[in-house]
Amino acid sequence: MIGPGEYIDPLLLRPFSLADITPPDDKHPNGSLIFFIRVAGKGTNILKRLTVGTSLSVIGPLGLGFPPVADDEKLLVVAGGIGIASVLGLTKKYQGVPLFYGDRTKGRMLNIEWLEMPEDDIHITTDDGSCGKKCGVLEFLESHISQLRESYTGKIKIYACGPHGMYRAMAGMNLNAEVYVSLETPMACGVGTCLGCAVDTVNGLKMVCKDGPVFNLKDIIWDG
Repeated sequence: MIGPGEYIDPLLLRPFSLADITPPDDKHPNGSLIFFIRVAGKGTNILKRLTVGTSLSVIGPLGLGFPPVADDEKLLVVAGGIGIASVLGLTKKYQGVPLFYGDRTKGRMLNIEWLEMPEDDIHITTDDGSCGKKCGVLEFLESHISQLRESYTGKIKIYACGPHGMYRAMAGMNLNAEVYVSLETPMACGVGTCLGCAVDTVNGLKMVCKDGPVFNLKDIIWDG
C-alpha cells in the first residue's frame, strides 16, 4: 500500500504489486523496490508527478503470493495489461518459463527489455496487432496448451494476473491445468480490517488483501 507522504487528499493509500527488487549499489545503498504505475485516478496521478527524493507512505509486504512450483510441474505465466507487474518476478525466479503477455495496444505495454528473458519464451499479443500476434492472450495460451498436450501429460500450473474479465473467461475454458490468479481490486486498509475487498469463494467470503491476492481460480464464485 503506497501513498505520497505529505498528502492528506486522497487519504487512503493505493495497492500495488511489487514488480521487482534490486540489490544495493552505489546509487541505492539499501537496494530498491520497483513498482509500475498506470494512472487511473487522483492517487496514481499524484504518484506519477512526484519528484526524486519525495518520501512515501508504504505498508508492506502484504498478502499471500503464488504457491511454489514442484519439480514435476510445468508452469505457464499469463499477464493481462498492468498485471505484468505481479508476475514479472516469476519469470526471473523460474527460468525458462513461457510468458503470455497481452494488452490492447503496444503503447500500453511494458518495454520488453524489462523482462530479461529469452525472446523465445515471450509470447505477446495485442488486440490491434501493433505488437506480437493480433489476438487475445487467452487465445494464444489455449493454442499453446493444446500443442503442449500432444507430447506432455504431466501437471500444468498457470499463474496469472490481469483484469477480472480475463479470469471469468479462464474459468469457462477447459485449460486442463491448475490456475492461480492474483486479483486486482480497490483496497482501503490492506490488512483485512475494513472488509472493503471481500471476494466470494467456495470457502466463504475472503479478503483479497489478507487471504489473497492470489487465489485458486476454481475457488472463486463469479456473480452471474
